[in-house]
Amino acid sequence: MPRSSEYQKTQEGKYTVFKVIPAGVPKFGTMIGIGVVCLLLGLGMMGDGAGIAFLAMGGFSLWYGWTRDLRPKEHRKESQFRVSADAIEVDGKAFKTADIHRMILRNAITDEELGVEMHNISAAQASGMAYRAKVGRVANALTLESGGKSTLVAGGMDATTAYGLMREVSKIMGMQETTYAN
Repeated sequence: MPRSSEYQKTQEGKYTVFKVIPAGVPKFGTMIGIGVVCLLLGLGMMGDGAGIAFLAMGGFSLWYGWTRDLRPKEHRKESQFRVSADAIEVDGKAFKTADIHRMILRNAITDEELGVEMHNISAAQASGMAYRAKVGRVANALTLESGGKSTLVAGGMDATTAYGLMREVSKIMGMQETTYAN
C-alpha cells in the first residue's frame, strides 16, 4: 500500500500555513504481472528475435505498472497555502473569506464522489477500472469557489486527510459546515 497523504500546519503571525503531502500512487499490478510474464517468455526465447521483443515489452510493462500515476500533476506534488480568518492564499492569489461561495472536496479522477456501478465488461477493462478506482482513492482535492471559478487549494489526498484539512481551514476562516445527501 502506498504511503497515505498528510498535512502539517504551522503558525506565521495571523496566518496558519498548511503543507499538504500527497499520498503515494498505487502500483498497477496487472501491468506488473504482464511485465513479469513477458520477461520470462523473453528469457526463454533468447535465441531468436522474439525473445528481445518480449524482453522489451516486459521491461516497458514493469516500468509502466510501477510508475503510472493517473492523477493530474498538481495532485502529485506537495502544496502549501495560508489561511486566516479573513482570507486564504493559494499560489500567490488571495481569496477573501467573504468572496468564497463554498469549499468542497472533489476527486480529480471522477470529478465527483465515487459510486458503485455494474457493467458487463472484459477482464482487461475491469483491470483498468480497478486501477483507476485505486488511484481515485488518493486523488481527492480541497477546492474553493470564488467569483464563479474553482481553484485547487491542495490535491493528491486520501479522504481522511482531505476531510481533516477542510475542517481545519473552515474552522480558521469561521465558515459553517453544511452536510447534505446526494
